[in-house]
Amino acid sequence: MRYVADAGQMKEIDKRTSQELGIPPLVLMEKAAERIAGCAAFMLGGGRMPDGVEIYGNPVIETAKDTLSVHECMVNGVPGGNNLLAGKRVLAVYGAGGNGGDAIAAARLLKLRGALVHLLAADKGQAASLTAQELLIAGQCGLEGYIFPESEKTGNTLDFSAYDIILDGIFGIGLSREVAGEYRILIERINASGVPVLSIDIPSGIDAGSGECLGVAVAATCTVTFGEYKVGQLLYPGAAYCGKIFLADAGFVPELNRRVLAEGKYRYLIYEPWEILRLLPKRVPHSNKGSYGKVLIYAGSANVSGAAYLAARAAYQCGVGLVKLLSPQECVDVVRRMLPEALYGVVSGSEDYEFFLREVSWADIVLAGPGIGTGFDASKNLEKLISAAGEQKKPLVLDADALNLLSAEADTACDADEGMHGRIVWLANKLPEYTVLTPHPKELSRLIGLSVGNITQHFIDTAKQCIYNNKLIYVLKDARTIVACGNEIYINCSGCDGMATGGSGDVLAGIIAGLGAGEEILLASRAGVFLHGLSGERAQARYGERSMLAGDLLEGMRDCLTGI
Repeated sequence: MRYVADAGQMKEIDKRTSQELGIPPLVLMEKAAERIAGCAAFMLGGGRMPDGVEIYGNPVIETAKDTLSVHECMVNGVPGGNNLLAGKRVLAVYGAGGNGGDAIAAARLLKLRGALVHLLAADKGQAASLTAQELLIAGQCGLEGYIFPESEKTGNTLDFSAYDIILDGIFGIGLSREVAGEYRILIERINASGVPVLSIDIPSGIDAGSGECLGVAVAATCTVTFGEYKVGQLLYPGAAYCGKIFLADAGFVPELNRRVLAEGKYRYLIYEPWEILRLLPKRVPHSNKGSYGKVLIYAGSANVSGAAYLAARAAYQCGVGLVKLLSPQECVDVVRRMLPEALYGVVSGSEDYEFFLREVSWADIVLAGPGIGTGFDASKNLEKLISAAGEQKKPLVLDADALNLLSAEADTACDADEGMHGRIVWLANKLPEYTVLTPHPKELSRLIGLSVGNITQHFIDTAKQCIYNNKLIYVLKDARTIVACGNEIYINCSGCDGMATGGSGDVLAGIIAGLGAGEEILLASRAGVFLHGLSGERAQARYGERSMLAGDLLEGMRDCLTGI
C-alpha cells in the first residue's frame, strides 16, 4: 500500500521540504529537470530510463518499454548523450508557475545534450521568481524563445508538428479554474500536432485532486510526476490524459512525504500489483473446510439465477470453506446443477425472523442482494437479514437489489428537504457499522439522491460525502472503483474495459464476501476490488475485451490465484 497525494498535500510536501529540511527550491527544480530531460531522451529513443524513475506499475498503463523505442545505450555515463539527441527537435511550452521553470530547465539540459530546443511561453505574464531565474539561465545558454500568441501575430507561427517531442509545462497541480481563451487554443494546437507529449507533473488542464478535465487538457503520451502519484492522475478522465506515468525522484524525502500525507484530513491509498499476495487469507497444511470461513448469500429469484451463481462461485474461489445460498426453489434448482459444492436453503416467500437468525448464526459473513428483485417478499426478507446480521455482529455486504430496496425505503423515510446528506445519515443509522455497500453510479444515484452526472464528474468528492461522519464502507464502482471508509479513500487501479458487462458486479460482491470470511472487512473490500480487476485483466488477455462475459472473470481469477 502507498499513499497518493492531492494538490494541497503535494504543495505542503513541497513547502515543508524546503522549510523543515532546508533543501532549496531551486535544487528541487534542477533535480526535477534532470529527470524530465532523462524521460524525454528515453521517449526520443536516446537512452535508457534514467535512475530514480519508476514506470507506473498499473496493468492498465502498460510498461513504457512495450510501446516506446528504447536504446540501451549510454554516452559518457549519461542517459541520452549528445550524439543520440543530435537533430531531435524539442518544443518546451511553459507557464509562469513552477512547472514552467521545470520545463525551461529541462529544455536547457536537452540542448546541452545536442537537441535543437525552442521555448514557447504560454503568455507574456510575469513569471514566478524561480521560473524567471531558469528563463534567465536558459537565455544565457542560447535557447531561443517565443511567446504565444504574440509569435502568431508577428508572423513567426510555429509548426508544432515539426517537433519530435513537446514538453508540457503550462499548468501544474494547482490549476482549479476552467481553461479558456489563448490557453485553450494553445492546448488544442498541442493536441492537434500529432507529436508525442511529455507532461510535467500532470497534463495541463487536469484537476490534480479529482481527475476532472477543466474544459480542455493536454493529451499526453507520458507524464513525469514527482514525490508521489496524484489523485487526478489515477481517476478518469485524468488517467486517460496522462498516458504512461513516470514517478521520478526529485529530491523529496519519503519520510517527510509519508508524515504529511498521514496528517491529511483524507488519506488516499493505492495497492501495488504484487501486494495481492499478502492481502489474501493464508492457507495452512493442518486445516479443514471449517478453517477458512463460511459465507451466507441471499441472492437470486424465480427468474434470475445467474447473479446468485456468479456471486456464490466467486466466494468459493477465494478459498472459502463453505458457501450457502438462500434463494427461492426455482433458483436453487438451477444453481445447484452449476455449483454442486455449495449448500442451499430455500426461501419461500417472506420468511420469519428466526429463520434468518439461524442462518446468520451459521455464517462468518453475509452477502445480500444480487438478483433478489425488489418485490414485497424480498424487501421484508432483506429487512430481517440486516437486523439479524446487526444483532449477531456479522459483517454484511449489500449489492444490487439490496441497494435498490434501500433506495425505495429511503424515498419514504427521508425528508426531501434534507437532500443527499439526510439520506446518507439515514443509511448510517439504519445499517450495522462497517456494512459494505457496492453501488455503481446509477445505484448510488438512487441511494443518495444525486444525479449520475454529478457522481461521475465529482467522484472523489461524492466518496467524501458518503463517508462523512459514519462507519459504513462504500465500494463505489466505476472504471476506477473507490473504497471509502472513515478518512481513508482507496483508489483501485486494476481492471479493464472488458469488465463492462452484466454480472461483473455480482462477481465482485462474491469476492468481497469470500475474502471477508477470513479477513477484516475493510481490508477484504480493498483486496476484493483489486483481485476483481486483476481477474478482469487476465480474462481480457485470454478472451479479448469485446467477447468477455462476467463468468470469464472467474477463470481469470483462477489464473491470478494459481500457486498463491
